[in-house]
Amino acid sequence: MVHYRRADLTDVETLVNLRIQFLYEAEKIDKEIPSDLLEESLTDYFTVHLRNGAFIAWFAVEDNLTVATSGVSFSIVPPSFGNISGAEAYIMNMYTLPRARRKGMGTILLGKLMGDIAKKKIKKVRLLTTELGKSMYLKAGFKENGSEMVLNLEE
Repeated sequence: MVHYRRADLTDVETLVNLRIQFLYEAEKIDKEIPSDLLEESLTDYFTVHLRNGAFIAWFAVEDNLTVATSGVSFSIVPPSFGNISGAEAYIMNMYTLPRARRKGMGTILLGKLMGDIAKKKIKKVRLLTTELGKSMYLKAGFKENGSEMVLNLEE
């Protein structure tokens, strides 16, 4: 049985490990390349940004093992006609362990993030995707925009 929970400061190590697994896979990086400096940088990032609310993450947990994760970073960019507040959400860190893929966990995690985004009244959501994840985002209403995918939420 899978259950979903929001990450907290006790989960930093899990977030770091899953992010590194994702990066090795998505960027096709040789796993022999050491990740020590990246681990340190990610630990700092997740600790600071989970604490101040600029990053939110969710997990899918199956049999006491975190099998999928998701994350969203919040930022303010210079306002534009399409985004008067300048507030944006950037979805990142979406990753499911290979053995747990195609079971709908990513879609549920994306829904959890979208709920958090709605609570902050953010109207513009951006992300980069792999080919593996693209169909999920298209189904959720994201549009391709150059190398990114973007979702403009209703006012």
